[in-house]
Amino acid sequence: MDLETKVKAHDGVLATQLDGEAVLMHVERGIYFGLNEVGAFVWKLMTTPVLVRNLCDAVTEEFDVSLKVCSPDIQALLEKLKDEGLIEIVDRKV
Repeated sequence: MDLETKVKAHDGVLATQLDGEAVLMHVERGIYFGLNEVGAFVWKLMTTPVLVRNLCDAVTEEFDVSLKVCSPDIQALLEKLKDEGLIEIVDRKV
């Protein structure tokens, strides 16, 4: 997954906010997943398809973090969410 990949939250995932964090539940798979404040912020942005680059830009604007630090962390989070079936890759530029 790179900065030009477009992702979105999987339609079968329910999410709720708790004290700035998020709890996700994949309805079909019956799994739960917790996100910290930054992860919850990213999750809210993925209700519609969004480029990974735009997610990183939004995080650097909202939190005190550089793009150099943010980008690998966001990509790692998205890979984990993808592996758990919580997000979908909508488009990947070649």
